[in-house]
Amino acid sequence: MDGSRRISFARLRGGAPTSRLDRAEFDRRFGLMRGRLEAICGSLVGASDAPDVVHDVYLLARSRLHQLRDPDALEAWLARIAVNACHGFRRHRKRLTAYPIAVLEAPGGPDLALRELIERLPARERTILVLHYGYGYALDEVAALLSINYATVRSVISRTRQRLFRDWTAADR
Repeated sequence: MDGSRRISFARLRGGAPTSRLDRAEFDRRFGLMRGRLEAICGSLVGASDAPDVVHDVYLLARSRLHQLRDPDALEAWLARIAVNACHGFRRHRKRLTAYPIAVLEAPGGPDLALRELIERLPARERTILVLHYGYGYALDEVAALLSINYATVRSVISRTRQRLFRDWTAADR
């Protein structure tokens, strides 16, 4: 086939090929996102373990930077890596110990009972709840981050809210 008839994949996609993110730019943008990633990880694994998980996210993402297709999607890509790293961290910690994980740092407070109920949720339900209510992701963004169907996210969050309300009001009796 001659070169004039060859069609590039970039032209089929309707644009120029995506530019790669260099390591210096990745480091700069990761530094800007570090606080948000620590907050997400803190909600999923606890504030004391969040910096360690975020460091693991940094190392993993930097080593797999070549897999990032769209540099504009870096935040979502890193958030997804962080959620997966948190799940892996919790699985690993669960295997190491049979004791419940103490996630709450400060004893007492008006919402302690609700926080304890949230911490007892299964990982999938807790992740959806924290990403939506804790960090303001829209339900369709949560679905995209977790690679699950939007309708599934809606039904999970609805059932989780009902369950939390029921358990929280039962705890007040």
